[in-house]
Amino acid sequence: METLTPPQTSLRSRILRLILVRTKNTSDIATTIAKKEAEEVNGRPDPTPGRLALSGITVTRMVIADTVVFRLRHKRRKPQRAVLFFHGGGYIEGPSAGTWMLGGRFVKDAAAEVWIPAYRLAPRQTAETTVPVAQAVYEELTTVWSPGAVVVSGDSAGGGLALATVQAASAAGLPLPAMLGLFAPWVDLTMSDWREQTAADPMLDYGRLVQSAKAYAGDLPLEDPRVSPLHGDLSGLPPTWVIVGDDDMLVHQSRRLRDRLAEAETPIVYREDPGMAHVHVMLPIPEGRRALDAFLDALRQDPFRG
Repeated sequence: METLTPPQTSLRSRILRLILVRTKNTSDIATTIAKKEAEEVNGRPDPTPGRLALSGITVTRMVIADTVVFRLRHKRRKPQRAVLFFHGGGYIEGPSAGTWMLGGRFVKDAAAEVWIPAYRLAPRQTAETTVPVAQAVYEELTTVWSPGAVVVSGDSAGGGLALATVQAASAAGLPLPAMLGLFAPWVDLTMSDWREQTAADPMLDYGRLVQSAKAYAGDLPLEDPRVSPLHGDLSGLPPTWVIVGDDDMLVHQSRRLRDRLAEAETPIVYREDPGMAHVHVMLPIPEGRRALDAFLDALRQDPFRG
């Protein structure tokens, strides 16, 4: 297991932290759910990709397992690998500006073709159906690309879904991807470390997370591995990167995931950046860029099988 510890926080990140604290959303999730439902097209999320982040990239809209999936490819260069990326948003929100930024970085800086599913949101769809849909998208991707040239990645809730998807693929006897990349993953929706989880996080709100967890679980217990993949089988997984900030409310989950992956003898690179908020790889700060650059460099070194 490799652990990376970067230098202290920059002035830019400290200023951004103050902004995040002032703009944190602490409202009930009902308003968010109603807004996202109103934005759906034909009963499913169908967002508009961010044009600025995707300059120079061809965006193709596909439908797989009745789910809109966006395929991103460089307009001039042939991709060398593929990334299946699951967006965050607590399972109640769709792709953010950061989603498209990350997708664009994968395409331009890691020579990747990127698939981003706009999976249906809770509570209208729950883990019981979301994970099989995610697995179906993965299976479709592996008909185009060798699994040994595929990375499965995600941020926050999408990081949890990425892990649950690979676990489901493993249980089904499918060939696994070359790599997992998890950015501040939400992997334990029981929020069992509740005293630690309520630390001074400038972005996440504990109450909204608890509500979102119940919405996504539906009739399943929160401990079900489809809901909380930290409680699932972590053996036999591909090499995994976990990138998190130590001011992230979910950092304790990432530490437990790190330890359990190490116990399972899964190759892991664990990066915990001091003073960083949730999914700092998406934030316009030096620490976020360095963390993401390190992950992209690992992709460029081509550690893929087969």
